Amino acid sequence: MAVALVVSAPGMSRPSSAQAPPAPRVAQTGSDFNSDGFDDLPVAAPEEDVEPLIDSGAVHVLYGTAEGLSGGSGQVWTQDSPGVPGVAESNEEFGRALASGDFDGDGFSDLAVGTPGEDDEGLGTTDSGAVNVLYGSAEGVTAAGAQYFTQDTPGVRDRVESFDQFGEGLGAADFNGDGFADLAVGAWGEGVGTVSSAGAVEVLYGSPAGLQATAPDDQFWNQDSPGVIDSAEDYDDFGYRMAAADFDGDGLADLAVGVPDEWVGSAKEAGAANVLYGSPAGLTALGNQFWNQDSPGILDRAETEDVFSLSMAAGDMNGDGAADLAVGVPLDDVSGKFDGGGINVLYGSSTGLVADGNQFWTQDSPGILESTGYYDEFGWALTVRDYDGDGFADLAASADGEIIPHALYAGGVNVLYGTPSGLGADRNQFWTQNSPGILDTAEESDYFGEAMSSGDFNGDGAGDLAVGVPWEDLQALEDAGAVNVLFGATGGLSAVGNQFWDQDSPGVGDVAEAGDEFGWV
Repeated sequence: MAVALVVSAPGMSRPSSAQAPPAPRVAQTGSDFNSDGFDDLPVAAPEEDVEPLIDSGAVHVLYGTAEGLSGGSGQVWTQDSPGVPGVAESNEEFGRALASGDFDGDGFSDLAVGTPGEDDEGLGTTDSGAVNVLYGSAEGVTAAGAQYFTQDTPGVRDRVESFDQFGEGLGAADFNGDGFADLAVGAWGEGVGTVSSAGAVEVLYGSPAGLQATAPDDQFWNQDSPGVIDSAEDYDDFGYRMAAADFDGDGLADLAVGVPDEWVGSAKEAGAANVLYGSPAGLTALGNQFWNQDSPGILDRAETEDVFSLSMAAGDMNGDGAADLAVGVPLDDVSGKFDGGGINVLYGSSTGLVADGNQFWTQDSPGILESTGYYDEFGWALTVRDYDGDGFADLAASADGEIIPHALYAGGVNVLYGTPSGLGADRNQFWTQNSPGILDTAEESDYFGEAMSSGDFNGDGAGDLAVGVPWEDLQALEDAGAVNVLFGATGGLSAVGNQFWDQDSPGVGDVAEAGDEFGWV
């Protein structure tokens, strides 16, 4: 189960789980769009040209089978696809963010696609942003009933403005426990009063008719919202990234909101995260938390341009029933190495995220394979899943700038496995495109691990890992992009049966072109 990033302030009380009424069912938050028991994989190529438009963007969907992902029924979606609301335009970057959940409760996962570069010609705005929602069916993702949201959609809070970039961040989960997944939409460029680019998050709630922008149910959050810890400041970028999961184990999903450019004291752009907790009425400021590397008890310290929360992922890594939060700090200097990168891990409890037992991982942590290098950016992308099927969620963390022999910035991925005491170094793995048996070869500036996602694509009960390689060159096509897929098993992730996908793979439904950056999201 995906879990949101949450930061807790020590000593804060949490809403009682006794307040939550029993939900009619558990909302589906995975990516099984055709409900056949196999997770599916949406892959964005946000720089895809939709001729004659440049960088309009596209999203491919690969479907899971007992043999793994298949392109045989693969789909390609753009804003010019029949039935999709909106119109493809240059520089929109359709697919810069993706999220999935069952928004209408019909048993099929649905797909939300962020288009932060969307302009509103009618209002004369640039990069105001939008979100398309495509619904699942027995045939997979479909345009039937598709929705299109901007900040000018009736019922959506605030208003359309240039450079808000509504849709750059997305997070899906059931925040009010009604059995329908809900969608949090980040607008990290949103101004709050006279404060520029402070950032905000709009929350749309699911229903039998799908996502609804209906006051008073939808919500609009920023750091000046009543009761929210901290305050809106210039260029905080609240909402740039989000993670959703049940951090207090009460059956209601909670939302961690990244604020990667938050100043912490005098440390410019050190980064922080706000955590809002779920309730029967939806997300609430009651018991909210504000975490950074200077929070009491948290390992390491806040430093200039660390960008704590530039990435986040959540899952139950110690098996206690409450989700835990991994927070990437990819520009943290480690052992004198600029931007070596690190990861803070906060563990959930009946009172929410706590500092007790928190961890700070780097590639120099004892027992971890590989070592910290300059500009490795360990923690650039994070994803959580139980890759060995032992009941404990595991963490995959990329170092997208990793230098492989003879290949600068080829990229790598570390995998840490969960235990009853949390993440441990035992059995940890380090994967690159030069790992034995892995398809393709590590090359300069591939940035293997720029983006990652997890799911059970072959339905065997162990999680699988998809690793984006958006700057992969395909023959003479520079930056066409690709995705490597590794499958889980009893012993963890393995090279056995691994796959390599690009837009020229059979059945994918498009043609690889230079600069598409397939696998960026």
